[in-house]
Amino acid sequence: MNKIIVTLLLASFVFVSCFKEDNGGDEFARELFLESPQLIIATSGAEKNIQQELVRSNTFDYYTAGELEYLQNGQAVAKVNFGNGTENSLAELDKDGDITSIDLKKDESYYDGKKSKFKKVIVEPLVKAEDCPFIIAGIIKFYDFDTDAWVATIDYGNFECDEWATKTTADSDEPYVFSLNDWQK
Repeated sequence: MNKIIVTLLLASFVFVSCFKEDNGGDEFARELFLESPQLIIATSGAEKNIQQELVRSNTFDYYTAGELEYLQNGQAVAKVNFGNGTENSLAELDKDGDITSIDLKKDESYYDGKKSKFKKVIVEPLVKAEDCPFIIAGIIKFYDFDTDAWVATIDYGNFECDEWATKTTADSDEPYVFSLNDWQK
């Protein structure tokens, strides 16, 4: 009986270890799957235009000035205004005349009551389409919570409804394309 229990425990450990390897041993798995979009649009296949030149913060990777416009079928569906150059992490989202504030810097995030291991900077707002189960555009940077060192950047793509995103890390010169399906519950 003890042999069976030990064998089952060992098999479980091997299975979990293999699953982690299949996902690249990626510690971002939980964070990626639970990340929330700042903008939801009707359908995938949108376009993004820079309406006013984007200016990056002197100390962080978010924008402090400029404006992005999101188009569907040639019509503006939303705008994000990053401000006038004042050093802060707030942007304004205008969707159908409804203006909301977006905090581009997330020092403390909680998912299911557990604190994130990373500080995050939303470089470009995360966009989801109602007709797609994935975030379809946007860029988010992850920083070590204790040292503030850049760890990785995730680029969710170009408004196509697909499962693919690109991860760039401080450890590698090569971007890693992965499936968001790998991280679903």
